[in-house]
Amino acid sequence: MSQESLRTQLDQETGAALSEYAEQYDCSEREAMQELLKTGLQSHESPQPADAQAPSHSDLEQQQRAIADQQGHIVRFQKYTVYGGLGWALLTLVTGANGSLWIAIGMLLIVLMASSTYIWQYIPMFQ
Repeated sequence: MSQESLRTQLDQETGAALSEYAEQYDCSEREAMQELLKTGLQSHESPQPADAQAPSHSDLEQQQRAIADQQGHIVRFQKYTVYGGLGWALLTLVTGANGSLWIAIGMLLIVLMASSTYIWQYIPMFQ
């Protein structure tokens, strides 16, 4: 094995990438090279299982339909919460109502709008 440094055996592009990596992560080129080699070897040691198969076209279509259905539920719930918020705002303006109860209702509507991406699935009407 050659006594020549591994760094001098790298092509110019790879050497520049190594220097950039070392500078970005504030380490020496030697430490950067060791870290990159370690990461590469670890990924090589744990390859994907041979029996793992890519999903079929129909499986992918089914997943896509399920995601589209979920998005439809989320959008519907968001519309209801936005309409509820606008209704609440209009009602408070028209009636001149204010106070703790109205603030609490407004805050609840804001929380529902903010969490609508997740909360819709727990409300039976949106299932």
